[in-house]
Amino acid sequence: MTDATGPATAGREHRLSLNELPEAPIADLTRALRPSLDEPHRYPDPHARELTEAVARTYAVPPTDVLVGPGSATLLQHVVQWAAPGRGEVLYARPSFDAYRLIVRSAGARPVEVPLRDHRHDLPRMLENITADTRVLIVCNPNNPTGTVVNAADLTAFLRAVPERVVVVLDEAYHEFADAESTADGRELYRDRPNLVVLRSFSKAYGLAGLRVGYALAHPDTAHTLRDRLLPFSVSTVAQAAALTALARRTDVLRYAAHIVAERERLAERLALRGWPVVPSGANFLWLPLGSASEAFAAEAARQGILVRAVHGEGVRVTVGTETANDALLRLTARRSPAEPAHDALPRPGHRLGPAKA
Repeated sequence: MTDATGPATAGREHRLSLNELPEAPIADLTRALRPSLDEPHRYPDPHARELTEAVARTYAVPPTDVLVGPGSATLLQHVVQWAAPGRGEVLYARPSFDAYRLIVRSAGARPVEVPLRDHRHDLPRMLENITADTRVLIVCNPNNPTGTVVNAADLTAFLRAVPERVVVVLDEAYHEFADAESTADGRELYRDRPNLVVLRSFSKAYGLAGLRVGYALAHPDTAHTLRDRLLPFSVSTVAQAAALTALARRTDVLRYAAHIVAERERLAERLALRGWPVVPSGANFLWLPLGSASEAFAAEAARQGILVRAVHGEGVRVTVGTETANDALLRLTARRSPAEPAHDALPRPGHRLGPAKA
């Protein structure tokens, strides 16, 4: 991805370029965290045991299946370093979370990017691209930056077709914003699949992006292997306390997530009525497939104090913000004509693309 170009007015910009919440879903979180600051000279619980047990209770899974770490991206890094250490291929969609390439290359593995089809994971083509060198396969669901989802039936069939030697990572960072009836739930899928690791985050719906804490759900043998690779004390005392508070106040978290979803749908409806191409989303952002006009739109938005994210030649991702920020975006799009939608991009050098299926 690329950042928007052009200056925004300092202190007045609407930051819709990062997939963070515009407000904290827990009103008195600061007060709840004060006890965790009483002994900053002490190390945190090295294995976040209380938080591990709280996650297990919340999602009705055994504690042995839960791995807590300093953000789901760091947990992904451990998975890749374990499964593809200095060799092999890691397969994922393009465009998807832009940290994937960095994580794969830092492990010494080779990224293999399979283009989306109609802004969605092309699961048949991903299967065709599995080779003897494939070590890890990542599915971002809902996908960042397009917001599209894979349903339970399609994902289940896909997992059955993936060789057991390939570790599948299901990145569900935006799960709380998705429609439960139309989106697969990794919690229901991992238990009898030792090669499946489900990642979730406290950075998105739980509103703790600044504290870096996430967790993984995995078969107990896999979770044990990964836990042995994770450095102790990696989740701070404050982060553990915040995540515990967020789980205890999950009703408030889900209520605010529902508000974000309502704003997302309001934005999508207004943009579509004005002729702008909008992809249905299951996350806290929208994808505008503007093709070659993406960066120009992002630059124009920045000049108006609205920061968005452009993916070169493909589209623009807009995080759902406050009503004020969302209205500012709607005013901007009302003043100009919609850009042309993106066309299917050809694979770039280094990207393997197998034969398409109908």
